[in-house]
Amino acid sequence: MVTSAFAAAIAIAVATAIVTTAVTGDAEPAPVLAGQAEQAPRPQEPAPQAEAPAANGVNTGPRSLGEGNLREGAVFLQSNDETANEVAAFARKADGTLREVGRYPTGGVGTGSFEDSAGGIVLGTASGEAAPIQNIDKAELLFVTNAGSGTISVFRVLESGLELVGQTPSGGKRPVSVTVNNGLLYVLNSGEEDRRLLLGPTTALENCSHGGIPTVTGFRVTPDGALQPIENSTRELSGRGRSGCSQVSFTPDGHTLVVSERIASLPGASKENKGSLTTFDVHYDGTLGRKQLNDPSGTGPFGFNFTKDGKLIVSEQNGALANPGGGHAAAYQFDGDAKLKAINGSVPNKQTDSCWVVVTDDQRTVFVSSPFDDGIVSSYSLGADGALTLLQPVATAADGKDSKNDNLPMGATDMSLSRDSQFLYQLNSFTGSLYVFKVVGNGLLTFVEKHDVFQLPEFGKGGEAAPFGLAAY
Repeated sequence: MVTSAFAAAIAIAVATAIVTTAVTGDAEPAPVLAGQAEQAPRPQEPAPQAEAPAANGVNTGPRSLGEGNLREGAVFLQSNDETANEVAAFARKADGTLREVGRYPTGGVGTGSFEDSAGGIVLGTASGEAAPIQNIDKAELLFVTNAGSGTISVFRVLESGLELVGQTPSGGKRPVSVTVNNGLLYVLNSGEEDRRLLLGPTTALENCSHGGIPTVTGFRVTPDGALQPIENSTRELSGRGRSGCSQVSFTPDGHTLVVSERIASLPGASKENKGSLTTFDVHYDGTLGRKQLNDPSGTGPFGFNFTKDGKLIVSEQNGALANPGGGHAAAYQFDGDAKLKAINGSVPNKQTDSCWVVVTDDQRTVFVSSPFDDGIVSSYSLGADGALTLLQPVATAADGKDSKNDNLPMGATDMSLSRDSQFLYQLNSFTGSLYVFKVVGNGLLTFVEKHDVFQLPEFGKGGEAAPFGLAAY
């Protein structure tokens, strides 16, 4: 996401075609991780009062907290507060409405500024992810990145709250995305040194482009959530400081690690700053092998998700604010050599700066969020062959088109679906709010309620859209 809604747009080249460059395994030495995971105190008790939904679905008044089982249905999001990061936990009822259970300190700190990433929070077990990518149907552990302190926090998900297992150094600087599969965890460290989002009235920071080279680092995960660093697991991505790294995730079978780099320039690519879909083979010992730099079909690959059979669905910024209405999504499949091949090219959605992706459990619908032009969620139909077709440019509008009457303001960022894909949860990082929608068919979403979770300074007037990361179950 290029985040200067009040500033001059930053131009990003637009291109098509896909070229793949194979790079031999080039493992770099992993940094020394200081100490083991820090043991944390028991979780804080939920506050005795919370906010009750008003008639319009916006929580404004006090109410008593009710009972809710987080192991049956929940939503989690992090504050990314620069003094003390915390997770807000909500229990989900059968009708999709939410009840706040408590706030849980991670033990680390955030940056107080938006991290331009996807997968900052992951829910699941040591074996796989339940959200935002849905590989398994268990919600036992919550993994949270602390971008400011350079650590990963792990919580046990209990019926009535969260219990902090510990906090472990991420093996790099500024962790912004995490993924879990087959007893392995990998974290994306952006290396970004500048914590600002808005640099001034006419300029905005491109995250993951100032400071150290971005890397990924691996850990073994025990069933109870303890992390053990894997020696020699740290790897650079495309090897370019101007990367725009956004998300790291395992493929469903755990054999490949995928990282999106939205502004990387690859040798042989059709345009500069087009981006890269960087993949690594995963060895049985948890280290990474061959690296491949895949030239995307469009420009600016950001967030992504997978179908159950391993097809890759990617959002494309395609110029972001420099190209209003230029957002795309693209689908890929892996060939026999684990290279990515576009299925039906980049498919436009008519929105600006498309960034986050979820796939319904029936594998028929894809939702993509775009933060600008009033904040939009678009929907695509997903064919059996993985081909994408635009369904609704504005899925939260009754007619699927009217962005002025769609129940979403500017700032729509991370998304996650309930475990049955009946409800979609949408984080607004500009306002700190959480929106709830019901999935009603034909790619449409009906508004259910809104929770004002984090009190933030106004975006652009001191506010830097700090919250990032959302996982629902």
